[in-house]
Amino acid sequence: MATLQGKDSYPVYRRCEDGSKQKARGHELDNRWVVPYNPFLLRYFNCHINVEVCSSTKAVKYLYKYLYKGHDRASVSVNEADGQGNIDEIKMYREARWVTPPEALWRIHGFDLSKNNPPVMQLQLYLPGMHMVTYEEGQDIQEILDRKGAEKSMLTEYFEANKKYLEARRILYHDFPKYFTWQKCKKAKFWQKRKREGVKQIGRIISAHPAEGGRYFLRVLLNHVAGPTSYEDLRTVDGEIVSSFREAAERRGLIEADNTLDDCLTEAETFQMPSALRRLFATILVHCEASNVRGLWDKHREAMSEDYCRTKLSMQAVQNMVLIDIRNMLQSMGKDIRSYPLPEIDEVSREIYEESIIEVDPDHETLAASLNTEQRSAYDEILAAVDSGEGGVFFIDGPRGTGKTFLYKALLATVRGMGNIAVATATSGVAASIMLGGRTAHSRFKIPLTIYDGLSCSFTKQSGTAKLLKEASLIIWDDATMTRRQAVEALDNSMRDVMNALDRKTIVFGGDFRQVLPVIRKGSRA
Repeated sequence: MATLQGKDSYPVYRRCEDGSKQKARGHELDNRWVVPYNPFLLRYFNCHINVEVCSSTKAVKYLYKYLYKGHDRASVSVNEADGQGNIDEIKMYREARWVTPPEALWRIHGFDLSKNNPPVMQLQLYLPGMHMVTYEEGQDIQEILDRKGAEKSMLTEYFEANKKYLEARRILYHDFPKYFTWQKCKKAKFWQKRKREGVKQIGRIISAHPAEGGRYFLRVLLNHVAGPTSYEDLRTVDGEIVSSFREAAERRGLIEADNTLDDCLTEAETFQMPSALRRLFATILVHCEASNVRGLWDKHREAMSEDYCRTKLSMQAVQNMVLIDIRNMLQSMGKDIRSYPLPEIDEVSREIYEESIIEVDPDHETLAASLNTEQRSAYDEILAAVDSGEGGVFFIDGPRGTGKTFLYKALLATVRGMGNIAVATATSGVAASIMLGGRTAHSRFKIPLTIYDGLSCSFTKQSGTAKLLKEASLIIWDDATMTRRQAVEALDNSMRDVMNALDRKTIVFGGDFRQVLPVIRKGSRA
């Protein structure tokens, strides 16, 4: 079998079954786990480089996401004590990130980080009298507004160019940068005919949301009507000036049924992430009076599901997750998803569903048979608490390498094998990644970053996290010794709030205090 071009630009790689296997973090890996790479680039740059085939425009938005999403940053608190050792309550924060010497040198010299070819010009989109005017601090606003040329913008000068140049009247607004250049200085703003042939530049009108009303329909008109000489000209149909851009679009036949909403979603698919598409769909339902909601759903369901489709969920499960997202967005806007003709939702929270579909590793199912005497004793006692429903709180203590993680895996496999939900968490991300379905405690329990006595977690009684904790038969928190006691107390406070009096949970904490330095309050650095 050869490497094939898959659906939506993602290739199906040829992966030979040659028997080669490696173990990493307790998992056995074969050729199916190898990321796409290029041996020449790895050798030439001597660094971590992944290579992926991009042969469809559907992948472009992901390329832009990775190039322009920015770097990981952290907010650092800078506190300075006075002579008595007291710290000012007003804290100064600074956003910072790590910069390696090569990157620092590259940025100091001002070298390009990326290039676009052909260049793209962002075309302004403003309703009459709504364009932006820039000014310096301290300048008089009225003086700025009275300044000659303040009323000019890229769009108004497009109208003027259509009056001045006969050939411009055959060109749509988004095609204008191919034939004209935008000139902007302190004294003038205008479009000028290109002097050099062969120079290519793409124009793109700033996107507008259907809920924006007039601005959105102005964009529809500019995308279809060539050569307008004013806003009034755009609103003129068959010699009659209509009252709104929407009416003008309707008279020109640019708005028929849900075609406009369909076009809006279709265009958004080229540059918006699935989560943003779901929010756009929900907004259309609330504000745009779509008559064929089910038709819009059927056509754009796949694009709204891209992120969930990359998981191992079934198509029915993926659809359910997307509908749950849309339902939550509609609820935030005061609407009920049941009032729209959409598929019914299986009333299971996302958190519960994600935990319930975790496939138990066949190798983990045999771990219980390999437990030593001490591990077996803890294993039996914890499972007895789970089976009886009486619950209990346990702490697994042991130095590094004594088999704590081995015991956790055996417990998780057994509980999940019985069809129950087992939640695996750890204080650190590394420890969490070792356990199947593991998440950090802060992520899973919504523990705030700033913690103090009496604090509770950030989830509510109606949230998916609360429902998950109610359904869970076993909760494991590894490396609990590495966290502050207030984090554990926050979970305890929240569970007391959301649980019934008869709910008894089995919670297993684990860690090694031998690896934790003692904390002496108000002690010196020595």
